[in-house]
Amino acid sequence: MNGLGPIVLGVGTQDGFNPCIFMTCAVFILHGLWFKRTDGGIFWLRLIFVLAYAVSLLAFNFGPAQVFVYYKYCVLVAKILYFILGAGALVLGVLFLKDWISFSRGLITEDWAKTKITPYPGGGFVKGVITILLAVLLAALSTLWPVNMYFMLLGNEAILKGQGQMVISLLVGYVLATMWPLWLVWGFLSIKNLRPSLLMIFAASVFLTATTTMIFIFK
Repeated sequence: MNGLGPIVLGVGTQDGFNPCIFMTCAVFILHGLWFKRTDGGIFWLRLIFVLAYAVSLLAFNFGPAQVFVYYKYCVLVAKILYFILGAGALVLGVLFLKDWISFSRGLITEDWAKTKITPYPGGGFVKGVITILLAVLLAALSTLWPVNMYFMLLGNEAILKGQGQMVISLLVGYVLATMWPLWLVWGFLSIKNLRPSLLMIFAASVFLTATTTMIFIFK
C-alpha cells in the first residue's frame, strides 16, 4: 500500500466507530456463551466467525454481493432486524449489569448466562455452519453504515490506474481496521481465568453500547 497504508488504516479505524460493528461485538459475545459450554473449540469457532465476517464485509461492500443491498426492501428489512437486535441487546445488557451489581455485593455466585443460556447440542460441523451464516448476516446488515467516501475515491483511483494488487491491499487493510472493536472483544474474551465480575461488566458495556448507538441507524 506504500504511503497509503497509514491513511487507509486511519480511515478504517475511524469508520470502526459505528453501530453495526458494536452490534456484531454483542452477537460475538453471545455466540461464545452459546457454544463455549459444550466443548473447548470456541477458539476455532471465533476464528471462523471473524474470517467469515471480514470476507463477507468485502463482498457486501465492494464485491458482487453488494447488488443485494440495492433491492427495494433490503434496507427496510435490515432496519427491522437491527431494531430487534437492539431491543435484545438492551435486555441482555441490563441483565448483565444487574448480575454484576449482585455479584459485587455477594448476592449471587454466578451470572444468569451460565444457568439460562441452553448449550447448543449440535456437533462441530453444524456449529461452524451456524457461525458462518451468522457472520454473513451481520456483514450484510452492516451495509446500512456507508463506507468512507474518501476511501472509495482512493480505491477508484487505484482501479483506474490498473493497480489490482494495491486495490486488494487497500480493501483488506480497510476492512481489518474497521473491525478493531471486534479484535478488542476477542482479545478480552481470550484472557485466561477471567474474573466473572469483569466479564459481566464488560458484556454489559458492549450490549448497552450496541443498543445506544442504534439511534444512528434510525436517525
